[in-house]
Amino acid sequence: MSIHPMALMKALRPQQWIKNGLVFLPFVFSVNVAWSPSDFDPVSDMLVKLVLLSAAFCALSSATYLLNDMMDRHGDREHPVKRNRPIASGQVGIVTALTMMTVLAVGGLAVMAAVDLMLGAIGVLYLAINVSYSLGLKQVVLIDLMLVASGYVIRTAAGAVAIDVAASPWLYVTTGAGALFIVLGRRYAEVRLAGDAAAQQRPVLGKYGNSFINQLLMISATSAWLSYTLYTVEASNLPDNNTMLLLLPVVTFGLFRYLYLLNTSQQAEAPEQLIVRDLPLILSIFCWIVGSGLVLWIWG
Repeated sequence: MSIHPMALMKALRPQQWIKNGLVFLPFVFSVNVAWSPSDFDPVSDMLVKLVLLSAAFCALSSATYLLNDMMDRHGDREHPVKRNRPIASGQVGIVTALTMMTVLAVGGLAVMAAVDLMLGAIGVLYLAINVSYSLGLKQVVLIDLMLVASGYVIRTAAGAVAIDVAASPWLYVTTGAGALFIVLGRRYAEVRLAGDAAAQQRPVLGKYGNSFINQLLMISATSAWLSYTLYTVEASNLPDNNTMLLLLPVVTFGLFRYLYLLNTSQQAEAPEQLIVRDLPLILSIFCWIVGSGLVLWIWG
């Protein structure tokens, strides 16, 4: 069977690699702790390790996407959009997908272990969670959400290990709460767009009734906002004058904008599409990044 390079690349879901940027969070928020604007000597070594780590996570995550799409190929063919996925549509064969999955998984773990043996162990944990998800736990209500959200926290923790810093526990709390909000938002959009066919497309979706998923989404949005607010105040490595709170309106707008898109956009099933295509959301993220950098630089 011939191999379609573009279809294979699409099956790797490169648009999802943006999530691997989370490994850089501990670096950003360790300014004046592990490095400082007046001493850039350790920065180059840190960034090399983080770039390698991010690339390794790209490989591992693509391997898990291949496994998931192989397991879901029959159900995906019943979905109006997912039926066009390379494996479900037959553009990428099972043997090709298995081969690429193995190469990416082994390569990703090798890179992580080469950077730090502890990162190799974290990579194994990440793969174990995602394999268990693909093999059946994704059909267990609530557990499926927790497993997906855990991947965000694992990336952040791996970034801290790579540069040997002790990140604030509040950073992990905020990352986890934000991840749950994003994952629940995706589930909410899937239920909304699928309508009565939700359970047919994916059995677990039928367990997230409209009122239930609404309640979970509101709780997660509140948790994400509150945890970020507490992080800006309680984290010991942030400015003592609480100037990070100046960015709270930007974060609030971003949360509200995402909620708006979940209820109106036809691409709401894919958060990565919303992030890169919606100008107000892009601007809010950009303003938060630039603003955080300035606050940490000036008052850190």
